[in-house]
Amino acid sequence: MSTRAEVTERIMGLLQLVIASSVMTNERIARSIGLNVVDLQALGFIARHGAPMTAGEISRVTELPTSTTTRVLDRLEKQGLIVRSADPADRRRVVVQLRPGALPGTGRGGEGDPYAGIVDGMARVHERFTVDELEVVARYLDAIKDVR
Repeated sequence: MSTRAEVTERIMGLLQLVIASSVMTNERIARSIGLNVVDLQALGFIARHGAPMTAGEISRVTELPTSTTTRVLDRLEKQGLIVRSADPADRRRVVVQLRPGALPGTGRGGEGDPYAGIVDGMARVHERFTVDELEVVARYLDAIKDVR
């Protein structure tokens, strides 16, 4: 049986590999759809949010300076991936949302989704685990997602 320190060390090493692989995969996917990786990740935050966001909210969740966020949003808007509009609740504010149909995929797999192969591969891996085991993994990932 492993000790907590041994398992922790193994998890840390594996997470470093997952992170490195994810960074390189996202770089490849970003290039394939004509974006840089920062723009792709910001677009992902906007898409996952599911509701209009202000530039300030995007800056907070991405941890990008507001000036960088503005440039990212300018590029995404120029490529037709987002729409800026007046906030219906406060017309002085501008909100940003994903343009419907702007991307071929949603990160959930399917034809044209640049993440489809990853989604399919993860589904095959998940088949090897029980729901209870997957719940533990989900709980762990949720606990570490905001660690900085």
